[in-house]
Amino acid sequence: MDTGAGVEAAARRVRHARHVGDVGAHVRPVVAESWQRSVDLGVDLARSATYVGHEPGAAAVAEADEVFDRFLVGADDLGCSVLLVDGDGVVRVRRDACPDLAALLDAVLVAPGFRIAEQDVATTASALVRATGRAARVDGPEHLHPDLAHLAEAAAPVPSDTDAAPQTVVVVTHLSTPGGTSALRAAVAAELARQVGECVRDRGHRAGRMLHARFDDVCARSGAEWVLATDGRATLCSPGFRALPREDRDHLLDRALADAALAEPPPAGSTADLPSGRRDDVVTSVVRDGRAVVGHVSSGRRSVPVPVGALATDAMRRQGSHVAPTARRDFAADFRDAHADGAAAEVRRRANRELLSPYLRARRDVAAAVAARTRHLLLVGEPGVGKQTLAVEQFRRSHPSGTVQVLDCARIAESGGPLLPTVRGTDGDRPRLLVLRRLAMLGSVAARRLDESLRVLVATPAAPTVVGCIDTPSVDATRPYGLLLRHFHDTVRVPALRYRADELGQLARSVLHSLSGGRSLSLSMQVVRVLEGYAWPGNLRELEDVLRYVIARKPVGVVQAPDLPSSCFTGGAPRMSMLEAAQCDVIIQALYEARGNRYQAAELLGIARSSLYRKIDAFGISYIG
Repeated sequence: MDTGAGVEAAARRVRHARHVGDVGAHVRPVVAESWQRSVDLGVDLARSATYVGHEPGAAAVAEADEVFDRFLVGADDLGCSVLLVDGDGVVRVRRDACPDLAALLDAVLVAPGFRIAEQDVATTASALVRATGRAARVDGPEHLHPDLAHLAEAAAPVPSDTDAAPQTVVVVTHLSTPGGTSALRAAVAAELARQVGECVRDRGHRAGRMLHARFDDVCARSGAEWVLATDGRATLCSPGFRALPREDRDHLLDRALADAALAEPPPAGSTADLPSGRRDDVVTSVVRDGRAVVGHVSSGRRSVPVPVGALATDAMRRQGSHVAPTARRDFAADFRDAHADGAAAEVRRRANRELLSPYLRARRDVAAAVAARTRHLLLVGEPGVGKQTLAVEQFRRSHPSGTVQVLDCARIAESGGPLLPTVRGTDGDRPRLLVLRRLAMLGSVAARRLDESLRVLVATPAAPTVVGCIDTPSVDATRPYGLLLRHFHDTVRVPALRYRADELGQLARSVLHSLSGGRSLSLSMQVVRVLEGYAWPGNLRELEDVLRYVIARKPVGVVQAPDLPSSCFTGGAPRMSMLEAAQCDVIIQALYEARGNRYQAAELLGIARSSLYRKIDAFGISYIG
C-alpha cells in the first residue's frame, strides 16, 4: 500500500469509528494529533465550515489584499488560491488564480467569513499552524473532512510582535494541479506571509511618510496661497494657511477632517465659501497606500469675489434640502437670462447637488462633527434609516481606537441613582462616542434624570461626543426630550431610503457583500431595478431583511428577480413628498435651461448623468426639448 492510500484508509477508519487509535506509520504525527483534537472537539464531518461573519477592517486584511493582488498579477498559471486566516480560524481574505478552484472552494465554504478551525472542518494547514506555531502542510487525504480531501494546502504564520494567535497565509491547490509540489506551496506561503508581516509593521510609518512627501510636493509645485494635509489624526499646514482668519481656518479644517473621516476620494476641484466672505478655488489630491486612502492634501487660492446676494449660507442650503417651494415656479426664467452670473450659478449648482443627494450632505456633517470631537449631534429621521450606524461608522473611521457606548433611552427607569456612572466610563483621553437611542421614548422624569447626567458629563475635560437619535422626521420640542435639545450643537436629518433611489443599487451591493461574507454572490440589473422601484417603508432594516432572505435561498451566483420576496413586487407608487417635489422641480428647471440636453442638465445640477437618468425615470418626467 502506498503512502497516499495508507493515509486515506486511516482517515476512513477514524471517520467511521470516531476514534484515532493507532493510525500506523503512514500518517504524520502532527496530522494524527490534529485528528485527535478534532474528534475530542466533536467535529461534525457531515457539515461544512461555520459562517461567523466578515470584518473587512480586521487584522491584516488591507495588507493581505495588497500583497495577494500583487502576487496574482503574474501567477495565473499556478492554479492556486491564497487565503488569509485570522487567529480564530476565520477566512478573512481570498484571492483566486483559477476560476474552477474558486468555484470548488465556494462549494465547500472555504470563503471569507467562514471559520475553518478544527472544531468545524477538522484538520487544515492553518489549524496546524495555530497548534504548532510553525509552517505546516496538509495534503489530500490528510484532511479528515471528506469535502476537503481533494485539496492540498501549505500555510505559514504572519510574523507579529504580539502574543495573539497567529494569522496565517494559506496557499491552496487541487491535488490534480500539475507542478504543484508541496515544497513550492510552502515557499510561496512563507514569502507571502513575510510580505504581509512587513506591510503590517510599516503601516503607520509608511502612511505618515507618504503624507509628508505629498504635502512638500504640493507646497513646492502648486503655487497655491495655502496648503492643508491631514490623515484624520495629524494635520500639516503651510504658512499661508496660518495667515487666514481663524474662522476660515476652522472651516477648511472641518472640511478636510470630514474628507479624511469619509475615507473616500473627495471631488478633485471645488470651491469653498469661507465665513469671512471670500471664495477659494480648492484642489484636493488623495494620498494612497496601495488601494487604501491614507490622507488628503488640499490647496487653494482666492477666486472671483462672490456678488452680494449670491452667497448662500449653510443654513439656507440645508433648509432648501427639506422645504419645497410654496409658489409656482417659472421653469424658463433662467433660460431666458443668457448672461446669468457665473458665481451665482456655481452656488446654485452646489445647492442643487445637496438637494438631490441629501444623504451625502448628512454623512459629511456627521463625519465633520465626530472628527472634531467638540460638537454634539442630534440625528433625526424615520425608524430604520441607519442613524446609529452612520454615527458609529464615521466615528470608527475617525478614531479607530475609540470606544462606543449606546444608551437605550426607552430603558431608562423613572427612578433610581444617577445615570452619570453609566455613561462616563474610565477611558481617560481616548475618544469616546455616546449614542442616545430612541430619545422620543423618554418619559418626563427619565428626561430630567438624563439631562442632569449630561449636564455634568459634557462639562468634563475629556467629554465624549454625544449623538442623539430621534425616530421621527422632525423635532418636537414639546415632547419630554425637548429638555435635552440644548445639549446638541447641530441637527442632521438622515433621509429615508426612498429618497436615495439613485444610490440604492450600490447600497444594496454593499449590504449584500457584508452579509454574504464576500462569497461569489451578485445582483442582476433586473433585481436592482426592482429594488429601486420599491418604496421601502422599513428603510435600511427592511433592505437587510430582504437580502438575508435572498442569501438563505441562494448562497452563491447571480440573484434574479424570482429570488426576491413577493413583498418587493407589491404596492403602488407612493405619493410624492415635499422633498421629492422640490427635487422634481429643480430637475425640470435644469432640463429647460439645457434645452433637453441631459448631459448639460446633469452638469448644471452637479450630479452624475446616471443619477439624473434614474431620477427622471423615478419621477416620470416627460421629454423636454
